[in-house]
Amino acid sequence: MKICLITPQSQNVEPWIPVLQQKGVEVLLNEISEDCDFIVCTGQARLNLWKAAHEKFPHIPMINYTWDFYEWTWKDQRGIYDWKGYGEYLQKCVELWCPSEEVVKRMEEYFGISDKCKIILTWFRKFEASDNQIIDKRYVYNPLRQYYLDPNYGWTKKACAELGIPYVETVHTFDERDFQKVLLECSFTICEYYEASTGGLTLLEGYYHGKPCIVSDSPYMGAKDYLGDKGIYFKYDDYENLKKVLKETWDNPPKLDLKETRKAFDHLDIDIMIDKMIDRMNVLKNG
Repeated sequence: MKICLITPQSQNVEPWIPVLQQKGVEVLLNEISEDCDFIVCTGQARLNLWKAAHEKFPHIPMINYTWDFYEWTWKDQRGIYDWKGYGEYLQKCVELWCPSEEVVKRMEEYFGISDKCKIILTWFRKFEASDNQIIDKRYVYNPLRQYYLDPNYGWTKKACAELGIPYVETVHTFDERDFQKVLLECSFTICEYYEASTGGLTLLEGYYHGKPCIVSDSPYMGAKDYLGDKGIYFKYDDYENLKKVLKETWDNPPKLDLKETRKAFDHLDIDIMIDKMIDRMNVLKNG
């Protein structure tokens, strides 16, 4: 099998390439030739390149790994991405791979194409850490992006200030070493958002190292697909409930067994993810 993989630089996607190649898939990165079996795109950031590939070889079926699609991105079209153009190309795809039910819901609501969606849970980095690096320096860690226009944005910072709880947010400004240190030394992580496709893979990286996770119970919170009953949930539309859950968790943080947390996400492995992608392409190719 031969694919054209259209993707920006991404620590979540670039590791796909050697695994795909090891499993017998020839990968052209951001290039196209007429003998490709599929054009596989991974989001909106390279839409122009995706369009060019399709226009050159319109007979090649297209697949998109649709990482996210949010209400606020659709309503606010002033950003750097052409979300409407992206939506048009999602409709042209033979299949959409989605990391969670949140994305499937939005695909149906905005485009009526949930029938094209297949959930393929994403992998996450399981970086190594010794037991003496995993400590609790008593602060809450919110690792998500600052520029999200989510209706719940800022709730955790405000609640921690009102409760006198130390709070840290890195806003993707730390290098890898400092990021890992902050994560390994927090009391627990949190995703306050109403809507997120995975809740942020840092939640999983933290849980893997024994850090509990608080997330909203919103129907648009994709972290539920990953954490299940391992997560700590607050009412997504109730700030006071967030404060209550935050204080309860701060006062009595769960003690997680590292052996168990490291087994919990065995299924979120890059090999398993790639196997599912290849299986889907074989089904589509063989019809």
